[in-house]
Amino acid sequence: MKAHFDDKHFISRNCLCYYCDVLSIVSAANAQEFISNPLCHSHSAYEFMIPYSPLPLIIYENAVYIGEAGYVYPVPSGRIHSYRFRSPNIAYDNIVIDKDFFEQILIDKDCVWKDCMGKNFDQRFELTKEAGTYIQYFKDEFSKENNCDPSKLYHLAALIASVFTECEFQEKRDRLKAPPQYQQGIHQIVSYMNQHYADNLQIDTLASMCGLSRTYFITAFRKAIGETPYNYLLNLRMAKARLLLENPQYSIKEIALLCGFQKPNTFSSLFKNYTGMTPTDYKQKLLFP
Repeated sequence: MKAHFDDKHFISRNCLCYYCDVLSIVSAANAQEFISNPLCHSHSAYEFMIPYSPLPLIIYENAVYIGEAGYVYPVPSGRIHSYRFRSPNIAYDNIVIDKDFFEQILIDKDCVWKDCMGKNFDQRFELTKEAGTYIQYFKDEFSKENNCDPSKLYHLAALIASVFTECEFQEKRDRLKAPPQYQQGIHQIVSYMNQHYADNLQIDTLASMCGLSRTYFITAFRKAIGETPYNYLLNLRMAKARLLLENPQYSIKEIALLCGFQKPNTFSSLFKNYTGMTPTDYKQKLLFP
């Protein structure tokens, strides 16, 4: 289970586990603990995180992401990643699939997943009804305990892996029709923001990067992403700030700079508006909960 999370105690207290020889699922529904403490790590298996409620912090190749419910977030073999959250009632499935097993399915389907998948972690895909059904069937079969059929689990694992590849690559499916050109540009900007949130990003600069006016860029961004570019950037910075506040070696001033704030006072004010407490108070709460 270490491929899922390094914190085995968190799993045992808050999660249900389902597995066979080639696939395992760690499922959390309304976990009551306020913190997970996983190790930022990599492994040979392929991994898929499926939030059923917003997942506050996904760390992938040194970038920070906000996990949205209803999407599948893939982690290719060998990529550094981690998950952190400090709020209760987090619900998700974390699926790990054996490398050789998954890559054989890719070969059988004539996919080029290893060449193009995961270059941008925000190449998420929607959780389809079909995928959700196979995942639930896998859980149901495993839950039969002594009456569980290992061959059914194996074939269900193959169906789960197969449908994940289809979700990513069958471009002719209606669900994956190419978005309007402006949306493609917006998603490229989102990927850029995920990587460069600590830089001095300006709305005008981001708008010019995708060839749009400031006003149209803000409107298009909200339509494509569901929030303004300012709020999206603020969410990224606040997520990173909460992560850095766990580390006692950083001062508040250093954290402000690492999160893209030139003035510590501005950072402290925004952090308090965002969390209800100052960075100093938040840090003290971590040390003395």
